Amino acid sequence: MASDTDSGGVGDRSAAATAGDDGNIRSPQLVTEAAVAEWTVTAMLDAEPYPLPEVSDEMLRAQAERIAEEFAAPEAGAGQVDEGGAPEAAGGLGPAAGEVIVAAGYGYPAPFTRFEVPFAYTDYPFVTIGKVFFSQNGSNFVASAASIGNYAILTAGHVVHAGDGKTTGWSTNLVFVPAYKDGSRPLGVWPASWLATRTTWYNNGIPNGLTEDIGGAVLQVLNGRKISDAVGWLGFGWNWPREQHWFELGYPAAAPFNGQRLYAVAASYAYDGNVPGIPPVATGSDLTGGCSGGPWIRGAFSGNWANGVNSYRDTSRPLEMNSPYFDDRAKSLKDMLVGGTP
Repeated sequence: MASDTDSGGVGDRSAAATAGDDGNIRSPQLVTEAAVAEWTVTAMLDAEPYPLPEVSDEMLRAQAERIAEEFAAPEAGAGQVDEGGAPEAAGGLGPAAGEVIVAAGYGYPAPFTRFEVPFAYTDYPFVTIGKVFFSQNGSNFVASAASIGNYAILTAGHVVHAGDGKTTGWSTNLVFVPAYKDGSRPLGVWPASWLATRTTWYNNGIPNGLTEDIGGAVLQVLNGRKISDAVGWLGFGWNWPREQHWFELGYPAAAPFNGQRLYAVAASYAYDGNVPGIPPVATGSDLTGGCSGGPWIRGAFSGNWANGVNSYRDTSRPLEMNSPYFDDRAKSLKDMLVGGTP
């Protein structure tokens, strides 16, 4: 497979997904006027962490033979990237760190290091990351996301759609709060104009859609600026070999965390995830609900390429995290989002 990099209301599905959408589907235009007003400080604190999707061995056993017969891991290429960019008047960077690429995977439990981000959240690249607040199926939730260019943010598919194949499954009142810390919103609250995910997630959900559990939103302009002007944006990497090292970031809000601080997990490829489709990638991690959709960054402090998102874990392996493998499918969704306008 070739490899690349890049620089940095509810309607009918037939109206939302058009021919030649490359397996992507977008929501109708959202009503945004009331979204920011609805998300008061109290409402944000009361929002529930979106539970990390989980799969069990029983759920997957019936799929195992189909996976082996119909799907194979893609051929590893050199990898492609789109470059990211710091915001206007960016703050200082953290210490330089070279890229680390591991040669082989690990068994469970895979090693990882988890820590609260010690740098200013308004410094690049951390300023690109924030919390997302949204409603889905009548409940208010909180998860994580990151700016990826133009008006767009990247998150998990289950953050923007319930994965039930229904037009009513789209999230509503979604807002992005970059650099959130202890209730502060230093760079404002950015309402979404429309959402998008992969049709595989939209139609199949858990477990059959988890291989493409990727989503995002196109945000409204705030104070005359688009989100990438205010916070910069992460680069994007796809079609890389699976054996990588990542910083996996997000705002875990389920115990023992409270969702008020940004955490990072430094981890390397452990093994392939076991759900139908092109296998996801698993690493060690103990982040909890609320981290969903937070970016996996390869080349932190150097290239800062988004190369995964916090997606799901196996119930028998609580100290792990899975991300969809970022290939041409992820790149297609990214291009749709970054090429979109409010």
